Amino acid sequence: MSGTGRVRGFSYCAGITGIVLVSILLLPAKDSRGSGRSAAIAEGIRGYVKEGDGSPVVNAGVGIFDGFTLKSVKTDSDGRYKIAELPVSANHYAILFFTKEGYIPQAANLKIREKTDMEYSTILKRGDMGHNGFVIGSIYKPIRGGKIQFQSGIYSFGKGIPVTLERDHKVIKDETDQDGHFLFEAPAGRYTLSGEGLRERAEIEVFTGQTVIRNLRSGVVLVD
Repeated sequence: MSGTGRVRGFSYCAGITGIVLVSILLLPAKDSRGSGRSAAIAEGIRGYVKEGDGSPVVNAGVGIFDGFTLKSVKTDSDGRYKIAELPVSANHYAILFFTKEGYIPQAANLKIREKTDMEYSTILKRGDMGHNGFVIGSIYKPIRGGKIQFQSGIYSFGKGIPVTLERDHKVIKDETDQDGHFLFEAPAGRYTLSGEGLRERAEIEVFTGQTVIRNLRSGVVLVD
């Protein structure tokens, strides 16, 4: 038995629309002084999470994944969030994840610019998911190391790679999009998440109305 896990509004056909990607606005940093670490560390990122009518999404989760760790903050009463520092080198990537119970999650890739403040605001849409939950993530390859100038972040993304959720011999299928992301809507329960050609497999548990963030690594770039 198989099904489709795609629910993004621009290319998906599972009966739910609502993944809205918003442009990244890059603003000059107010303070250009170095931080004493890698000169490529960005100052931070801020923005808003709102509904389609402009009302704030309060207490939404905003996670940033740098290829190695996932750091999360919550939006305030105005739907505003701020992440003080981005631990990613210039010209490499991080991923922002936006989640809240009862809403369709989103992911966005950020290419980091040296010593800049960044802004990213987005719209979350409610999902009529019944007893289902979501699994969102990416297939990625991180980069790490460098004696002359330390580098860290996401180097590249796996595009067009088949991804599956399996439970009791039932398989839900998806494929990573042009940004390397995948998104499943699935009934609550325990699943095995895997990607075609990847050694990594993940055991995850889906809860009703909630979102699981789980990325799959396709390798690593080590810099001497």
